[in-house]
Parts: sequence; structure tokens; C-alpha cells
Amino acid sequence: MNMALGILLGLFLFLDTGEAQSNQDCCLSYTKKPFPLRFITGFTKQLSSEVCDINAIIFHLKKGGRVCANPQDGWVKKHLHRLSKKRKMSKKMSHLHGF
Repeated sequence: MNMALGILLGLFLFLDTGEAQSNQDCCLSYTKKPFPLRFITGFTKQLSSEVCDINAIIFHLKKGGRVCANPQDGWVKKHLHRLSKKRKMSKKMSHLHGF
């Protein structure tokens, strides 16, 4: 059980909520279709008030890719809520178990 919890915690530690840092990391357009949550490991918020031209959510994928999504889309908001909820749960679990 502890090993499974450790693996789960490791997966959620990859969640990143920082902002994009350079022009080469910027999203220039959004995906046209909803992307399945099961392929997403985390996300980054891109803000137009910083380096990039548009607001976007950059979803980080299990196989190393990324998907740029419109933060106003309903499916994006649902994914962000679920990912944030998982992150909070993993932090709570790590405090309970002394990680």
C-alpha cells in the first residue's frame, strides 16, 4: 500500500501551476478538441500579461508532449478543477504520512 501511495504521490508532484517563461514555450493557438484527462500529468498557466500573446492552459502529457487549451472552455475548467483537487489530496496525504 505504501509503495502504491508513493507512486501516486510521485505522479502528482509533477503538477505545475507556474507561468510560461519564454517565447519558445508560448502557445499561439488552442486545440480544437477536448483532450482526455487520463493522458494529462499536469498543467502550466500561460498569461498574456507576461511574455506570451494569449492566455492559455498548457496541459503536460504523459508521453512528454503538450496541448494548448483555451482557459475559457468548459472541458478545460473541469480538467483544471480535477487536477487541482488531486494535487491538494496528494499534498494532504503526504503531510499525513510524513513525506
